[in-house]
Amino acid sequence: MKKYILLGLVLVLFTACENQEKRYTQQSKEIDIVKTAIKNYNDKVYDTSIYADTAKTFFNSSSKDKFMSPEETMAYHKANDEIYSSRRFTDNDPEYEMVVTDDGETWVNCWLEWKGTLAANNKEVTIPIHLTYQFVDGKVVREVGMWDPTQVLLALQEIERTNAMSADEKAIQKTIDNVTKAWNSNDKDLMYANMVNNIIRTGNGTTIAKKQSDYGDFMEVYFSAFPDFKVKIDKTVIVGNTAYINWTCTGKNTGSFMENEPTNKKIETHGFSVWTFDKENKAVKEDAFYDNLVVFHQLGITPPTQ
Repeated sequence: MKKYILLGLVLVLFTACENQEKRYTQQSKEIDIVKTAIKNYNDKVYDTSIYADTAKTFFNSSSKDKFMSPEETMAYHKANDEIYSSRRFTDNDPEYEMVVTDDGETWVNCWLEWKGTLAANNKEVTIPIHLTYQFVDGKVVREVGMWDPTQVLLALQEIERTNAMSADEKAIQKTIDNVTKAWNSNDKDLMYANMVNNIIRTGNGTTIAKKQSDYGDFMEVYFSAFPDFKVKIDKTVIVGNTAYINWTCTGKNTGSFMENEPTNKKIETHGFSVWTFDKENKAVKEDAFYDNLVVFHQLGITPPTQ
């Protein structure tokens, strides 16, 4: 008899659990609706059908009074589209979940990666974004988006500075862009085309190059050791015929470097260069300053004694 009673209790508990609404899931019709909204955004389909008429959207806003209606939200996306030549949420590990709160509210949270390319300068920006949607009767009644806009703001400021440059400054900036492109593609011909024949290059006060071929040999030292060697310009200030540049270099050591065997380790080093240009906006001299010990430490090798 006791066995039947216990079996009955188990069945009652099991049935109660089955009938209880799920408080957390990663598969639901609400999540599917959010995924459709993300796809619509990527496809530039400005559809408000997922929203209730009274829905409120809050983007990077902590104020209850600063919200957008569904129509204003679509207008917001359309206005931003004019800034970018391309933009979308990527397929890089998106996460979706639905939760039901203690108050019975249904929310879908998603963590996404957004990538855009600015139309004015082709600068690519990647930003992690958190979006959350509250649902009532299958419709979104509240949308909240939070992200760090710093990268975009700095990029837009850079575009404004470029637009405000004089003709001479823009010509020098073009030379800098070409030199950076030459570094990133190991294109010595492009490098030489933007330099005078007797280009001077110093590193921490030591003369490394006195002519174009010397500079090319210097490039080869790094590309033979780091075939994926890349240079990123962090900041440029142009004053007259001189440019002051902060830069970051990265690469993976798969070749011999300064008589050391490859370590297959990655480097990231930061430095500062002062570039001087002639009246034809060709590079005359580069004085570079950086900490070689950072590179040797990252590679785990002993620096040369001389």
